[in-house]
Amino acid sequence: ASMEIRCINLDERIPLWTRIQIAYPDEPDWNSLEEEVLVQLVEDFENEQSCATSAILYLASKNPERCAQLATWLANHSNADQWLKAAAHDALDSVADTSDG
Repeated sequence: ASMEIRCINLDERIPLWTRIQIAYPDEPDWNSLEEEVLVQLVEDFENEQSCATSAILYLASKNPERCAQLATWLANHSNADQWLKAAAHDALDSVADTSDG
């Protein structure tokens, strides 16, 4: 089965964010990821909450506004686990800090 996962990882037709979820806990280079990839990881958090937890925090530095929207959504989402909700609150705090100027 592990060979199968390797093949999936290398398949370029699979969206990057899906490949990140499959490869987890191998972490991607978060800083190099496109904002859209981070958003997808957050929106698909139910498949891989740990990825979403990291993604929401990195999104804060790339697009504070979008991050705030997603973090608010996560904080109120019944399926988000406690770690993800905590990360959402951290992200909201860091976004609030930067917007004060």
